[in-house]
Order: sequence, then structure tokens, then C-alpha cells
Amino acid sequence: MMPSLDAPGHALERFRSTADPGLVALHDLAGRPRGNGFVADRHGTVITSQEAVDGLPRLVLHGAEGRHGIVTADAVIPLPALGLALVRGGDLGVAPLPVTSRDTVRTGAYVRIPAGGWREARVLGTTTVTYTATDRAHRVPGALELAVGTAGRD
Repeated sequence: MMPSLDAPGHALERFRSTADPGLVALHDLAGRPRGNGFVADRHGTVITSQEAVDGLPRLVLHGAEGRHGIVTADAVIPLPALGLALVRGGDLGVAPLPVTSRDTVRTGAYVRIPAGGWREARVLGTTTVTYTATDRAHRVPGALELAVGTAGRD
């Protein structure tokens, strides 16, 4: 039996509100942050990066107002060719965000991203990126290169 996440001193207790409002924070069972995602439908399907879920037998999802859930690997649909994963998260109290079917985002367009709060970023172009998963390296074409902030260091 798993200890309650609400138990004082539990390793996950300190990670409750790491996601920005509107996002779902993903952690491993030891409480280490793995990434963020967003809810895409009324069923609580979370879209996140493949990297965030790769190789984990269980994930802890943190939503709004202290809501959380633990899901097993069978709740994860990996989409490594796209660099994405879908997670059946259930009711985490987070409203779904819109998903587009656009094939591209034009260079110079502005997009909203979670980066210490919601920020605008300008699209500089696209590139192919690689990340190393537990099984192999995955190439993800069409990743957006973004300019964030005006200080030149973001």
C-alpha cells in the first residue's frame, strides 16, 4: 500500500504546486519533477513530452487545488516519433486547453508558453532535435526554435 500523498513529510508533499495554473505537473514516485503537461479534453487526457514519461512504471500527476493522482504505465500512450505522450489523468481539476491541427507555425509568430508563468515567445524557425530515451535516441523533426524575453539570455 502506498503512503498517502497528504501525509506530513511525504516526499511528494513539497511538489504540490510546481506547475503553473492551467498545467499538470508530472513527478516520479520519489518526487522528482519530470515535466509539465496540459489537459486536452474533458476526460482529463494530459499531453506532455515523451521525455517526461519515458521509462517510468508510475507517475504522479498534480493538478489544481491540491488534486493529484498516481497512474501506471498502462495509462500512458507514448508517441516517440512526435516527442509526445498522452496520459489518462482523470479529474485533476484543470480545464482543457485548445489543441490545433495546424501543420506549421509561421516564423515571426508569437506563441504562449509556460516559463515561470505564461510568457510570449517569438518563433524563430524549426529544427530537428534529439533526446535520449531508455530504449534509444529519438529524432523529432519540426521542433520550434523560440526567442523568449528581451534580455538575450532566455
